[in-house]
Amino acid sequence: MNRHRGGLFSRARGGDTADLREHNLSLVLRYLRDNGPSSRAQIAESSTLGLSTLTGMIGELKALDLVHEGLAPTQSRLGRPTHSVSLSGDAWVVAGLRVDVDGVQAKTATVGGDHLGSYADRADLRGGDAAPAIRMMRAAIDWIIESIDPQRTLTAITVAVPGVISPCGDSVARSESLGWSDIDLLTAVREQLLDGGCGGVVVELARDSAVAALGLARGELHERIGRRTTLYFGGERTVIGAVLLGGESLVSGSPGEADFAGIRVLAEGRGVERLDRVVALSTLLTDASVHDRDAAVALVDRFPRDALASFVSALADGHDGAASVLASAMRSLAQAIESAVAVLGAEVVVLDGYLGVLASLVDPPVDAAVDVIALGSHPSRIVDGAVFAARDARLAQPLRIRN
Repeated sequence: MNRHRGGLFSRARGGDTADLREHNLSLVLRYLRDNGPSSRAQIAESSTLGLSTLTGMIGELKALDLVHEGLAPTQSRLGRPTHSVSLSGDAWVVAGLRVDVDGVQAKTATVGGDHLGSYADRADLRGGDAAPAIRMMRAAIDWIIESIDPQRTLTAITVAVPGVISPCGDSVARSESLGWSDIDLLTAVREQLLDGGCGGVVVELARDSAVAALGLARGELHERIGRRTTLYFGGERTVIGAVLLGGESLVSGSPGEADFAGIRVLAEGRGVERLDRVVALSTLLTDASVHDRDAAVALVDRFPRDALASFVSALADGHDGAASVLASAMRSLAQAIESAVAVLGAEVVVLDGYLGVLASLVDPPVDAAVDVIALGSHPSRIVDGAVFAARDARLAQPLRIRN
């Protein structure tokens, strides 16, 4: 199978010569991100650029410390040496920040993909007051700046939050779990970066589900997802969703941003309801009589992993109703998957978080011709995805990396 896919490069693009130049440089970087070390001939084969033009572009990227060129690892002893180009970026640092009801997390890595450090500050951020979250976020940014080696430079940060991002991508329009409405986080981030001497950093705000999906596409599911249209159903407490088109996330705040939680499904014995109400973890615990309603809601809200473990234990113990409740929930989930696949033409569906765990126990009976992947929960998936998103943001603007 040829990993070096074509169709990435194009001469036709609006804007001035500098825009076109940066566009093509960015596409070279994206190609190396997706395909790994490659020869100039392999890169040129997937482009409309001649080798001489590509040689100049690679030289420019080398001067920016974004790529490295050396002998190919599979070079034989005989014949002309073959060189390969690979992402380097060891001088440049990107960071991911996650803000959620249980506190703030951060991770840093080089643009080349080497992990550098992790940070976590736990607190209850429910209640609607954004001030404590902003204070904790400022402290996390100080840690990011102070943890970076003096020989390296911070160049991009993506902040991931639960909820809906504004159409302009600069504020949290609504977050039910945090109780927020129209909260401007990016101003605080930029102010803190400026105070730390990092005013040129690219800063983006993203929905948590979007970066989680992106992290899977760039990381553990890279080969399986590729550039196929992918639907992501995840969440620790209830359903969150995202769409990847051609291996890329939709722009945060766009009208097409996924809201799979709101898909209407026919629930057995309940009529037509929203998916998030039918398959919410607290609903499953209540319907299976593992906990009463109030206890289930409180447990899921504060300790979602313990809540999931209690449901899985009830299944393992043969608890009355748990198996039938799960089977019914998976049928409802299958309806939602088939509806979304029909509209978006998806080829892959990823089930993550508590849905991934439960779907690995009972398969959702999906009739559509789609590759369904069920995963277990992963506590750092969102912050990992935010790091990948920050790297993507930086690779999209290579000429401005020294600003």
